[in-house]
Amino acid sequence: MKYKVVDCGEMIAVPRKPVTDMLEEADSVQLKVLMYVLSQPEFTQDDLCEKLDITKKRLTSALSFWEKAGAIEKVGGKSKAAAREATGKLARASELPKYTSEEIAEYIESHAGVRQLLNDCQHFVGKMFNLAETEIIIGLLDYLKLDEAYISLLFAHCTKNGKKSLRYIEKMAIGLFDKGIISYEELDEHLCMIEAAREYDKPLRKLFGIGPRALTKKEQDAFDRWCGKWKMPFELIERAFEVTVENCGGRAPVDYCNAVLSRWFDSGYKTVEEVEEAMTQYKHDKGGGMTKDKKGSFDEDDFFEAALRRSYGNDEM
Repeated sequence: MKYKVVDCGEMIAVPRKPVTDMLEEADSVQLKVLMYVLSQPEFTQDDLCEKLDITKKRLTSALSFWEKAGAIEKVGGKSKAAAREATGKLARASELPKYTSEEIAEYIESHAGVRQLLNDCQHFVGKMFNLAETEIIIGLLDYLKLDEAYISLLFAHCTKNGKKSLRYIEKMAIGLFDKGIISYEELDEHLCMIEAAREYDKPLRKLFGIGPRALTKKEQDAFDRWCGKWKMPFELIERAFEVTVENCGGRAPVDYCNAVLSRWFDSGYKTVEEVEEAMTQYKHDKGGGMTKDKKGSFDEDDFFEAALRRSYGNDEM
């Protein structure tokens, strides 16, 4: 089945690759912010926040998300994607380049701090590096332009979790680079989110009946988002699970639960008590407790409810 955009005159230009690459990770607020910025490039923060009913903190976070993705950039400045191009770094790195032994030796001699980094990384993995392993460290420094503190933190994290293969660490570094996580501060925040999500791994597996099998990418991304990025208490996830089961005929699809939690997160609900209070208010408003002059806060929720019904074929939600 194919669709085409209806020509209604002036169109919005959307940068295809940055958006499609990050579409699965983007939440509803981030998508709304992107569309608003593309349609109203001379926007003010106050106007945008009022129009989308979001806080300035959420706006800043959404703008940063798309700036890191390379979809937008500040006027008069360079986005990180553009900065990588300016320094000779690729927007995406498929693999590290090869270096000769002479090039490796020359790099170590001409860059202060590399010897100490090599010693630290060898200490983390518990062995002396051969030429191929040393080459990986040089590639992270020279090709990806990651600094010594970043690489040291990455090695500390990987080896702490039993991942001592330099090929594994190389692939992880490239994956992080592709996501735009290129500074020490960004890496530290990202790893903290991973650790937070890992604490909930067993309870989430038990809750969704997943068992010991490997998580799918969709499941892993959802769990990382709930526990790491959004820092949701487990009780709130359990409540969303209950809503999911109730509305999916006893099933518990992770993507449906993610949609529920995404709505709650966008609405600013951080506890079960806040959700229950909102549900009570919604029932009151829906039952006729609203006047014509009072606009309800759940109009958009109603829209998403209808969308979820269509997505799951559940007309009794």
